[in-house]
Amino acid sequence: MRPPALLVGAALLFWGWQAGLLLPAVAAALLLEGARLARWRWELSRGDFNRVSDLSSLVFVGIVVYLGATREAPRALTLLVQWLPLILLPLLAAQVYSTAGGVDPRIFFWSQRKRAEADGDGERRLVDLGYPYLALVILAASAANVRTGLFYAGLCAVAAWALWATRPRWAAPAGWAGLLLTAAVAGYGGQVGLHSLQRVIEATAFEWVSEWIRRDTDPFRASTAIGQLGTLKLSNRIVLRVLPEGPGPPPGLLREATYNIYSAPAWLAVDPGFSRIQSEADGTTWKLGPAAPAPRKVTIATALRRGRGVLALPGGAFEVQRLTVARLERNRLGAVKVDEGLGLVTYTALAGASAPLDGPPANADLLIPPREAAVVSVVAGQLGLRSLPPREAVSAVADFFARGFRYSTYLPGRERAASPLEEFLRRSRAGHCEYFATATVLLLRAAGIPARYATGFAVGEWSALEQAYVVRQRHAHSWALAWVGGAWRDVDTTPAVWAEEEAARAAFWQPAADLWAWGMYLFSRWRYGERRDGLTGWLGWLLVPLVLLLAWRIYSRKRLTRSRPEPAATPGRGPRAGQDSEFYLIEQRLGALGLGRQEWEPLSRWIERIGQAPDMSHAAGMLPPVLRLHYRYRFDPAGLPAEEREQLRQDVARWLERHATRKAPAEAGGPPRGTR
Repeated sequence: MRPPALLVGAALLFWGWQAGLLLPAVAAALLLEGARLARWRWELSRGDFNRVSDLSSLVFVGIVVYLGATREAPRALTLLVQWLPLILLPLLAAQVYSTAGGVDPRIFFWSQRKRAEADGDGERRLVDLGYPYLALVILAASAANVRTGLFYAGLCAVAAWALWATRPRWAAPAGWAGLLLTAAVAGYGGQVGLHSLQRVIEATAFEWVSEWIRRDTDPFRASTAIGQLGTLKLSNRIVLRVLPEGPGPPPGLLREATYNIYSAPAWLAVDPGFSRIQSEADGTTWKLGPAAPAPRKVTIATALRRGRGVLALPGGAFEVQRLTVARLERNRLGAVKVDEGLGLVTYTALAGASAPLDGPPANADLLIPPREAAVVSVVAGQLGLRSLPPREAVSAVADFFARGFRYSTYLPGRERAASPLEEFLRRSRAGHCEYFATATVLLLRAAGIPARYATGFAVGEWSALEQAYVVRQRHAHSWALAWVGGAWRDVDTTPAVWAEEEAARAAFWQPAADLWAWGMYLFSRWRYGERRDGLTGWLGWLLVPLVLLLAWRIYSRKRLTRSRPEPAATPGRGPRAGQDSEFYLIEQRLGALGLGRQEWEPLSRWIERIGQAPDMSHAAGMLPPVLRLHYRYRFDPAGLPAEEREQLRQDVARWLERHATRKAPAEAGGPPRGTR
């Protein structure tokens, strides 16, 4: 049974509207519905149908490989379903333009093709693909929609159209329509309820799983291994790649988060005060604070799990460049977190010695937990910290840990009465960086110096393979921040041998693992990058010879003419009004200056952005009157009177004359997009 006239075309337009592929949908609808007007049909053999099926299969496999390499799995599956109507379009087109009027389902299975050839044409069991294709188009539209009421209304309209053609002849139209409306209303209520239930279940499950397997840096809480018995084991997995900009090595420490309250065995960030930062006009530059003189640059590449995370930044960072994310926030403790980014981001951080990434000290930066107060006071008294100036007190604490303390990732048993920190300071004098950093912060606070606990990574391992510094999970580090001389200073009292001891534990297969990690990194760069090599562009052209060959084979087949009158020709349309507006000359000129309009950007917002560029305020100020005349000439059905039309030409000529020799400003917009 064939679908009624225009139903498949209407479903394709509905799919194109929902998927944002309206132009391909219009072309596909015209191709399929045009078969009802064509006076001829091709006499296609089973081999021809086999070749068309193979073409669709090849396109399907190619799209699967491409989406699997460039998209996350859920998004790849959704996009694949959205593109199914175009993937299977050649099959349905071959059916509607052939004399057979159907397709032998055995063409889809290579194992059945030889048997079908042996049976001959007399045993052809043809199936009309119209309704299966219609169902697939609706499925593709549902994969693309955003669950709006319009989608449900369109779905019901297409379903009613299909059911009307098959309704019983004895059914009264009014009663039939009433039953259909009742079913549509009940279905809408049911799907709304199920969707709400799904959201509740997903949110609850996500929170539970996130708490169970959380591995991202938490800017609100840092759980330490202080007091944990046994050996602390850290992974050799590479988490960052660091490329210094300019001479000299990169910063030795990259900080992710800072905390101000110690509640053993965790550090907390109390009242961090996250605030959102707006990007600059290019959308990839983020200013964290005022610029510092003689800044240092460092480029960092890291993976973002689920597109979000906390950035590793050098101390004193005041600007982040080339970072493509939708949202960036910072808190007063110096943590910078991002959201809705790519799986791999590569950004450049600018830092200076006096840049205030962190907020000024507060009362919380002098608090000492009651359980640790006694031992901290005793050690601070022995060192005479209260009587020393801040810089000398910091030096005294560093000397204290440099004499008689050693680095160790193994913690044996201790006395039950002693806290882990007291055991570290008074007896074992051995521990990992979390012990040294915590004790340093509390001793500095006992000396009256505001201090905070910082976490991040140490940078020091050069990779000859990658020609960059690599940072592994075992390079995770903790240190103290001290408020000295009106600024926060890094104070790292962990013995420097800790990195060598961690490296000595690397497995013998580490070089092979690093080679594999580098290969995956290069693949991720291609996957999440801009693909300027054009690889994905020319891959599609490989199908062109195959399509041309198939088209020639089909065209050479015998065509049978049917007696049907030629459809009346419709007069062609001329160019749309306003397309010769001189305003487009201004748009081309600004595009040449690097200030082109983005695809999503209205003209008024575009002109406002141009006015914010250096030395462009006067040029942008002349454009609003020209834009008003352009809009009227472009969209007003009455057009422009002759005098206003001449005024538009003169205003544009005047603007171009004044700005013909202007050079591109320092900050440019994106490349010119389409016109309006």
